[in-house]
Amino acid sequence: MLKKILGYNYNIPNHYLIFLDQVVVSTGNFLISIIILRFLGLEVFGIFSFYWLFLLLIYGLQISYIISPMLTNAPKQQDSTINYFYGGVFFQQLIFTLLIFFIIFFSLIFLGNFSLDYQMEDYYLQFSLSIVSTQLHQFIRRLLLSKKLYHRALFSDFITYFSLIICLFYFNFLDLLTLEYVWWIIFYTFLFGFIINSLVIFSLNYRFKNSYEAIKENWIIGKWLLLTSLTQWFAGNLWLVNAGLILGPYIFGIIRACQTLLNILNIIFQSIENFIPGEASKRFTSGGIKEMENYLRKFTIKYFIIISLIVLTIILSSKYLINFFYGSETAQYNQILIYLSLLIPIHFLQYPLNYCFRTLGITKSIFISFLCSAIFALLTSKFIITNFKIEGLIFGLYASQMLIITILYFSYYQIKKNIKRD
Repeated sequence: MLKKILGYNYNIPNHYLIFLDQVVVSTGNFLISIIILRFLGLEVFGIFSFYWLFLLLIYGLQISYIISPMLTNAPKQQDSTINYFYGGVFFQQLIFTLLIFFIIFFSLIFLGNFSLDYQMEDYYLQFSLSIVSTQLHQFIRRLLLSKKLYHRALFSDFITYFSLIICLFYFNFLDLLTLEYVWWIIFYTFLFGFIINSLVIFSLNYRFKNSYEAIKENWIIGKWLLLTSLTQWFAGNLWLVNAGLILGPYIFGIIRACQTLLNILNIIFQSIENFIPGEASKRFTSGGIKEMENYLRKFTIKYFIIISLIVLTIILSSKYLINFFYGSETAQYNQILIYLSLLIPIHFLQYPLNYCFRTLGITKSIFISFLCSAIFALLTSKFIITNFKIEGLIFGLYASQMLIITILYFSYYQIKKNIKRD
C-alpha cells in the first residue's frame, strides 16, 4: 500500500519501516491511555494502569525468553531448517502463553480477596485472555520482522490499533464503555491482528526434535535475559505497584497519566536502540575500546542535549500539555509531570554504559545494578511511600536511577582498569 502511494519504483528503506512501526505502536498505546482516561475518568484509568503494569512485565518476560533469542538465533539457521526453527519457537510461545494465562487467572482470583480497590475478581477472565491475545500478536509481529516482512508487520499493527481505538469510540458512543469492555476490546482486536497474519504460522514446519532444539538453543541466551528482565521490572515498577496499593487508584491514575505523556519519548530511545549498539560494536572492532568510548561520548553529549531540551519544553508547558490531553482535573497535578520528566535525562545516562557492556560481552554488571535497585525497592518502597506519599515515590524513583547509574559507572571503571592492566 505504501509503495502504491509513493510510486512503484520507490523502495522504502527497512529501517524507516521499523521506525514507522514503532511510531504506530507507541502512538496507539498513548491514544488508548488518553481515551480511557477521558471517557472513564482518573480512578478507572488508575485501575487500568495498575493491570497494565503487569501486562508490561509479561511482555518483558516474553521479549527476554522468546523474542530476543529468536531474533539472535534465526540468522544462524540454514535455509532448509529455518522454518523448523520458527515452528519450534512458536511451540515454545504457546507453552509460555498457556502457563502465564493460568498463573494470572488463578492469581487474580486469589488476590481479589485482598485488594478490593482494583476489583481483581471482576476482571480476571478478561485480563487473562487479553494477555493471551497480546502475547500472540507480539510474537507474530516479531516473527514478521525476523522474516523481513516489514510491510506486513506495519500493516498489522496499524489495523490492530486502529480497530481498537474505533471500538473504544463506538462503545462510548453507545454509552456502554466500561473497564470490562475495554479488556474485551483489547482481547478481540489483538486476536484479530494475530489472525490476519496466521498464514505465516501455517507456513512454518513442525517437528518435535526441532521444537526441543529451538527451546534448548533459546534457553542458553534467554535464561540470563529473563533474570535481568525480572530484576529490571522490579527495580523500576515495585515503587509504582506499592504507590498504587497505598495511595489508591485515583492518585495512581494521575501518576501513570504523567508517565504515559512522557512515554512518547520512547520513540527516540527505540530509534537509538536500532543503530547505536551496532555502530559501537563496529568502532570497537576497528579501533578498540578508545574509539568506542569516543563515539559513545559524542553520542551521549548530543542526545543528552536533545533530550534535555525536550524535557525543558515539557516542564515549561506542563500544565498546558496535561490540560490538552487529559483535561483540567488532571492539570492541577502538573508538578508530578515536572518531577517525572527530570528523570528522563538521568535514565538516558544508562544507555551508553549498557552499550559498552554489551559490546564487551560483559552484561553481568547490568544485571547486578538492576538487582541492587530491586532489593532497595523491596526493602524501602512500602515504608517510604506510606510515610511520604507521592513525595516518597518521587524520591524512590530518583534514588533507584542514581543507584543503577552509580553501579554501572563504577563497574565500567573497574573493567576498563583491568583491560589496561592486561
